[in-house]
Amino acid sequence: MSCIGYRQKGDNGPLYNPERDYAYITPTLMTRAIENMDIGTLSAEALDWYAKNNITDDDVNKIAEALAAAQRDFVNSADPVSSFEQALSRRNFVEFSYPLRQVLFAAIGEVCCAAWFLAVREVSVVGEESPAQSNMARFSSAVKEFAVRHGAPKYDADFIAEHLRMRNDVLQTRLNLLYKELENTRDQLAAAQVPTQAVAVVPRATLFQRVREIFMPRR
Repeated sequence: MSCIGYRQKGDNGPLYNPERDYAYITPTLMTRAIENMDIGTLSAEALDWYAKNNITDDDVNKIAEALAAAQRDFVNSADPVSSFEQALSRRNFVEFSYPLRQVLFAAIGEVCCAAWFLAVREVSVVGEESPAQSNMARFSSAVKEFAVRHGAPKYDADFIAEHLRMRNDVLQTRLNLLYKELENTRDQLAAAQVPTQAVAVVPRATLFQRVREIFMPRR
């Protein structure tokens, strides 16, 4: 029952099951990826790849159909497959040329990556810590570790360091916003020709209050 997010009484495991959501949203992303492979909508760079590797519209249709059939085999009650590799093998997917397979997977990867970026933006508020930043930090750390393993100059690839960098970005954004607000207040006071003594006192009180609100929120 854990595969559908169900948690039995007394079980301390997580209720949320990401595989379930992925199963529901991926068909939409895959559909968009296939639509993006329409030759009529391709960029000049993609068309050049097609030409160099003798890829035709019919080739794209066939490999897309093979992938769709392989996916259906996972929910085929009569004769299901046990792995991704078995599904592809059954549909002779690996017999398609490597450049053609790259066309398909590049289209899927582009859409999934774009959806990931947009999703992170949707759950984040500029100037606030994002609920997605821990996972983003983990990804950044994995990228740096990968680079180090492949000869890049060694630098701190620790997950905590990535997390702290993201928190620092949040604080820097807050400070920038606070500085802009202070400048606006100063300009408004100057335009209203407020006496010099008032100009010296009011902005400082406002700045202190804003700093306290941002960095020491009331509980």
